[in-house]
Amino acid sequence: MDRRLPCDRETLRSWMVNYIGGVLTLPDGVPTDQTFDTYGFDSVEAVVMAGVMEEEFGTQVDPVQLFEQPSIDAFSAAFSSDGGSVAAATETRA
Repeated sequence: MDRRLPCDRETLRSWMVNYIGGVLTLPDGVPTDQTFDTYGFDSVEAVVMAGVMEEEFGTQVDPVQLFEQPSIDAFSAAFSSDGGSVAAATETRA
C-alpha cells in the first residue's frame, strides 16, 4: 500500500525530528539518516508515534511502515506528498 501523508518531505521530516526529540534525550540531536533503533527509538515508541501521526495528519499510518523505512530520511522520502515511490526508497536503502 502506497499511503502518503498530506505534507511535503521537509514538513514530515521536521515533524518527526521534533517528535522524537521530545520523546528521547539525544545530546547531539536526532540523526535523520540513522535507523530508529540506533538511537534507542524502539518499536513501542514507533507504534505510539504512528498513532500521533494519524491524529496530526488525518491519515492512517501503519506502524509497519516505520519498520520498512526505518529512518526519518527514508520514511519522509517514501511517505511525504512529494516523495518518491516506496519501492524507490527501499531500493535506495538496500
